[in-house]
Amino acid sequence: MIEIVVVSDNHGKIEVLEEIIRKHPHADCYIHCGDAELPETYLEHFVMVSGNNDYFTSYPPLQVLTIAPLKILVIHGHQFISTKRKEKLVEKADSLGCNLVLYGHSHVYDYENRDGVALVNPGSLRYNRDGTPPSYALIHYQDGEMEVTRINI
Repeated sequence: MIEIVVVSDNHGKIEVLEEIIRKHPHADCYIHCGDAELPETYLEHFVMVSGNNDYFTSYPPLQVLTIAPLKILVIHGHQFISTKRKEKLVEKADSLGCNLVLYGHSHVYDYENRDGVALVNPGSLRYNRDGTPPSYALIHYQDGEMEVTRINI
């Protein structure tokens, strides 16, 4: 079984990242979808992309990971306007051969499948804009089945 921890938008909160790593010590991968607002030394355990508030870092704007059989696009999501964001994320994933997109920016947890691409937004570790508790996502993948769980902080 593959276990992936997905976080986004902690906006400077360090302790929550440390707590998540302690809660999931056997995860295969820790992924941060941007807006950490922290020096890179605090994120050494995470595959990281830059968000619109990561001004003083050298994180890439997107990353493509392969955790067979998953091919994963990691992106913050601010690159696309909100009314077309999901469509554009699916187009980008298709162009890169990805079957899973992990993104943030909206501060709202979301999980859906669209045109054969799974889209996961873990919400925000700082505050969610829909009034729900701060959250992250835990993905388990085994034998062609993906289970995505929202974890509230």
